[in-house]
Amino acid sequence: MKLSYLATLGLFLLSGCQARQAHPPSPSLQPASANSAQLQAIQQELYLKGALNQKAPHIPASITANSQRVSVDWEGDAIELLAQLARQRGLNFAYSGVRLPLPVSVHVDNITFENLLRQLETQIGWRASLKQQSLELHLYFALPDKGGRLA
Repeated sequence: MKLSYLATLGLFLLSGCQARQAHPPSPSLQPASANSAQLQAIQQELYLKGALNQKAPHIPASITANSQRVSVDWEGDAIELLAQLARQRGLNFAYSGVRLPLPVSVHVDNITFENLLRQLETQIGWRASLKQQSLELHLYFALPDKGGRLA
């Protein structure tokens, strides 16, 4: 009888090894579009904070005078930069003529607003001219060369 109790106890112990283990619930799968939208939002946030391989464009909040010193780190279209600078200076920005891309590269530190405009003029001088008036910053695109022909 002792032997049958021991055999039964042994069977219970061995069957416990074969019982299913409780597993934690597996994470629910999300659709790929939700994951990509979440990743895109994170990447955009990191870009805006300047953490993704590039510096975030830094232009001061407001420019009160042409003699105010600014620091600009910009590579891109001159129209976008001039529009932003004019808005921060409290000027209207306008351009006339056929709009062409005006790529500029500006990396300046502690330069006056007026000298920054001069530096931009030197980079775009053969394609456009820049005039600052009391309430407006105006960019005049140069007329295309017709090769000696009249329009």
